[in-house]
Amino acid sequence: MGFSFRYRSAREHRSSDTRSFLWDRGNMHDVGLLGGTKRIGYRPCYCALLLFTSAAMTLPSAAKSDSPSVQEWPKLVQQAEHGSRKAQARVGIAYRNGGIVTRDFAQAMRWLSEAANQGDPLAEATLGAMYYRGEGLAPNLQVAAQWFEKAAAQGITEAQFDVACIYEAGTGIQKNYGKAVKFYLEAAKRGYAPAENNLGLLYENGEGVGQNYAEALSWFMKAARQDYAKAQYNVGVMYSNGTGVRRDYSTAFQWLELAAKQGHAKAEIAIGDFYFGAWGVHEDAHVAAMWYQKAAQQGNISAQVKLGTLYLSGRGVERDYSTAASWLSKAAEQGDHEAQAKLASLYEKGRGVPNDLNRAYFWRSLSLDESDSRRASTLRQLADYMAEDDVADAERHASEWRRLHKDLQIPELDLAPLN
Repeated sequence: MGFSFRYRSAREHRSSDTRSFLWDRGNMHDVGLLGGTKRIGYRPCYCALLLFTSAAMTLPSAAKSDSPSVQEWPKLVQQAEHGSRKAQARVGIAYRNGGIVTRDFAQAMRWLSEAANQGDPLAEATLGAMYYRGEGLAPNLQVAAQWFEKAAAQGITEAQFDVACIYEAGTGIQKNYGKAVKFYLEAAKRGYAPAENNLGLLYENGEGVGQNYAEALSWFMKAARQDYAKAQYNVGVMYSNGTGVRRDYSTAFQWLELAAKQGHAKAEIAIGDFYFGAWGVHEDAHVAAMWYQKAAQQGNISAQVKLGTLYLSGRGVERDYSTAASWLSKAAEQGDHEAQAKLASLYEKGRGVPNDLNRAYFWRSLSLDESDSRRASTLRQLADYMAEDDVADAERHASEWRRLHKDLQIPELDLAPLN
């Protein structure tokens, strides 16, 4: 008998993280314990203009108090119609954000374009964000970069940062580390913490600059002292791994804890790892589980796997196969092979979930790469206890899942807000 399965595409998952561990910088996947590491994967860029959690776009400090009131709106529109670039920019931003007027991307584009063509830097930066996100039109990173660069040249710090991110990532545009370094430096000289952090990453990895761990740590520290969680995490990782500095778990823990208390998921995992592995602190699997859960609730795959595994073993928490299956399912649906394999075993044994060989086969198939030499023999062990039609059905579902999730690892630029 076949089984039904609700597929979710990669875009529905919108995962901000693949496997991440204490030593994962957010720009790499490091495999191993705190000693040796292997760097693979991509580095998503932590950038400015696109982190919008609400309908409204937050503005640069110079424009924070510049949102029009209901009373001044008619006069502002009149000024815009008479060619005032500042008024045009404010009207365009109002249409983009919604609130005082109904959100209308077409009107926003019209007024912002008129202001930007007159050289208004805020309009240029906002247009860059609209072209990047594809608001009211198809996304166009090349045009976005052009507008960001115009705004950057006029001193909009967030635009300097964002155009650097686009050139560094090379997503939809030719990668250019030289320009990335240039614009990061411009923003960093103004004390912009995200730019300082990203410069640290470039120096750490030797991208666009000579690899220099001391310089990397210096930039991380500048941002970390501004209470920037990503940089606090990066400082903690450098001290944890002894990268360019003497390994010091106590100092590492202090910085990681600062980031974790701000809700930085990877720092939360790191603190959990410290307690689980007794790295500079007393071993406490229960406290580790608490930190893993904080990160798991944010959708972090690694934390979901770690927490699910603790519930399987009963270490630090009461053994609960049902809860283990729940957390492992979340990670498995985001493509984690370890979670998929463990979930397959639960379905095969009927622990915490119904005994279901079809689902066991489905998840086992997904957990094994096509090139894995063990794949055929492992799946055959399950298939021997299944009807041929059920095996074919499970394989079909697995193929469909892979098709829908083929772009699961495509990074999204995480651009910073204009504030």
